[in-house]
Amino acid sequence: NSSTGLSAKARVEKEVLHVIIDGLNSGEMTVEQARQAARDTLETVGKIEAHEDTLLDFYKNLSTKYPVFKILYTRVKDEIIRSREMSDYRKALSAIDSGDVVGAAHIVKSAISQSAYEATNVK
Repeated sequence: NSSTGLSAKARVEKEVLHVIIDGLNSGEMTVEQARQAARDTLETVGKIEAHEDTLLDFYKNLSTKYPVFKILYTRVKDEIIRSREMSDYRKALSAIDSGDVVGAAHIVKSAISQSAYEATNVK
């Protein structure tokens, strides 16, 4: 995402997902609690995206009034579009929300092995 690391949205998705999985593995969370937590998280992510839309409208209006802001608008728009790509974390949260805990675990394992592969193959 940006040079500051994970966006707030990605951090929420990642952190909540890890706690849910740990909670399920340890028995501290029931599947129903995990589903509700995933649902709450997806709802909050939707609110973050609505806020991003407000921000994007602001930059668009500014660039319309003052063309010098066009480059800023374009950069923000590109960042938001990239952040909207369905992350593995969100896919796993959606799987948990629908009751597919096993599927969510597979998504997480795949994401972890993919990031480990990327980390070891950096040039």
